[in-house]
Amino acid sequence: MNNKTHIAIFPSPGVSHLIPFIEFTKRLLLLHNFHITCFILTTTDDYSAPSPAKKAILNSLPAAIDIIYLPPVSFDDLPKDSNPELKLTKFYLANGIIINSFAGIESEAIKALQANEGMVPIFPVGPIVQIGPTNTNGAEYCLSWLDKQPSRSVLYVSFGSGGTLSSDQMTELAFGLEMSGQKFIWVVRKPDNESPNAAYLKDGQSQFEATDVLPKGFLERTKGRGLVVQSWAPQTLVLSHGSTGGFLSHCGWSSTLESMVEGVPLIAWPLFAEQKMNAVMLVDGLEVALRPIEAENGIVGGDEIARVVKVVMDRSCEEGKKVRERMNEFKDAAAKALSHDGSSTRALSNLAFALRSKASN
Repeated sequence: MNNKTHIAIFPSPGVSHLIPFIEFTKRLLLLHNFHITCFILTTTDDYSAPSPAKKAILNSLPAAIDIIYLPPVSFDDLPKDSNPELKLTKFYLANGIIINSFAGIESEAIKALQANEGMVPIFPVGPIVQIGPTNTNGAEYCLSWLDKQPSRSVLYVSFGSGGTLSSDQMTELAFGLEMSGQKFIWVVRKPDNESPNAAYLKDGQSQFEATDVLPKGFLERTKGRGLVVQSWAPQTLVLSHGSTGGFLSHCGWSSTLESMVEGVPLIAWPLFAEQKMNAVMLVDGLEVALRPIEAENGIVGGDEIARVVKVVMDRSCEEGKKVRERMNEFKDAAAKALSHDGSSTRALSNLAFALRSKASN
């Protein structure tokens, strides 16, 4: 008879939501030998269907983790008067809240939550980040290019699994990277022109040629010091590579934690949702990032982009040096939290105990 505690997880649609859930289940399985079933929710929106990348992540899971695909659902089927925001009150019925963070970066917030007598238990088990890519198609090309570059000389540019820029903003970013004179890897997506700066997914997933969306001659002028890849790059391997010295990021939480684990300083370029709040924390609170200034039309100009890139990447720049030193401090804090007796490891043990206790009642 199997006496393992059996838990179910329901990740939200989207690769950026799926990855931390999957890594969390792996950690529970490895350290606490749980039986885990993962229910994969899909919607009828194109971007939420089980993509090849998503399937590659799921197919890489240990056999002890069961995967169940639920039938696709449509948001249009929700009652118009359902008021989903009112369902948030049910959070207080939970037995606990799992937080993908750690005391090294949010100590005051964690202490405040733990001190609140009316609050359910919280378990800050982060940083939970992907350990190596599950889809290695194209990884060799990026990594072999990085192998030929000097230490900490390359800026990695990516706006996550769903972020796209407008055509005007993409042009300015290209000019900024070119004017900076710095080496770079840029994950390019097809532009979307619904907003002056950025949009979420939309046409960014469709087929396109980089030469059709970048300024004329850009690829030729930056050949040798810049590498443009379309739609996807092995982000965890790029950030952990010794040649990577900076990350121009949309400030998604997974990307933020991945950069901290590797000690890579950030250029904060938030696009939507909580990313703007994350950017404020990274720039003003933790001081591990710099943020370019938008013009009145909402576009970040090429000159401003070049300025910030040079500050972060130029090893002789004092302002950039401070950001790099701060990020290295948080790299050490993340490693400490995940150590054998670290705060996040203890929190995961407490969570495992709570789950087993709940299952036995």
